[in-house]
Amino acid sequence: MRERRQNERVGVSFPVECRTLPSKNYFYTVSKDLSANGARIVSNEFLAKNNELKLNINLIDKVLNIKARVSWCNKERSAERFSTGLEFLELTEPNKKTLSAFLNKIVNS
Repeated sequence: MRERRQNERVGVSFPVECRTLPSKNYFYTVSKDLSANGARIVSNEFLAKNNELKLNINLIDKVLNIKARVSWCNKERSAERFSTGLEFLELTEPNKKTLSAFLNKIVNS
């Protein structure tokens, strides 16, 4: 299988507040990995491909507000939850720089 990611994913777990669009339904979860272009989260509900979400990702000293689209959602083995891959759609330049610097710090530590 060919790797389609533009940026390496870093296995980090941080709190994520998600709001499904266009509804105002919120749920709270954690990231399983992050990159400059996307993330993988866990959820208790199935999230359909191409659904859009507003994310607030808490990176300890800064919360990033990001719009994302569901790329895939799979039920985890022997668990009643789902792993969901997200592609970031709207990431401001300052937030992208903050996220990239944060991920570089983790990778190089």
